[in-house]
Amino acid sequence: MTSATEERVETKAPAVLTEELSVGDLFGVLTGDEAEGDLKAGLDAEELSELRKKVPKAISWSSVQESVSDSLSEAMHVSVLATLANGWKHYTMFMEDVRRSRSNPEVEIVSAIADHSIHSTLHPFVDVRLGGKTVHEIAFAVSLVTTIKGLLLGLKKGEIVSVEMGECEWTGKISVAEVDVLERKMKKLTLPGHIRLKRGIEIPIS
Repeated sequence: MTSATEERVETKAPAVLTEELSVGDLFGVLTGDEAEGDLKAGLDAEELSELRKKVPKAISWSSVQESVSDSLSEAMHVSVLATLANGWKHYTMFMEDVRRSRSNPEVEIVSAIADHSIHSTLHPFVDVRLGGKTVHEIAFAVSLVTTIKGLLLGLKKGEIVSVEMGECEWTGKISVAEVDVLERKMKKLTLPGHIRLKRGIEIPIS
């Protein structure tokens, strides 16, 4: 029997792939004190000492660190499905289906994509300004590797309107000035089966 005075351990619910799931939700950067603490600790790592030396002494490192965190938070609001769609547009057969769906706007086309991996990177940056002038730029990268098995995409009028995946795994990494500050080896994402999107994801045709 468990004593009522024993410390309760809360287990965070696994991420579920939905239309609203953001990159930040996936990383756990925007939700969960542990991940946020890991990120801030990483930004203060010894490896970034050279970066700190490049920041003018008139500007405190803590304020720069805060700006990086804020800019990163904005990048983390990007939709996971939108990020994936950006990778799917590089598949020739999928783009042919997109064109067919535009030519037949009254018909929904199901496009099957073979098992694959998508490497996606977001590139936010922070301008360090002094006296109204940029004195240094801090670039960082949010990298995701997505491995997908069994993917069906519903297309209508050139937009993705539904998604169905068999399996999906993620690995994520955040780097500042080419120094890794946070890395996640993510387990398989919980999939709800067939997702019907409230807002279609448009796939541009070049």
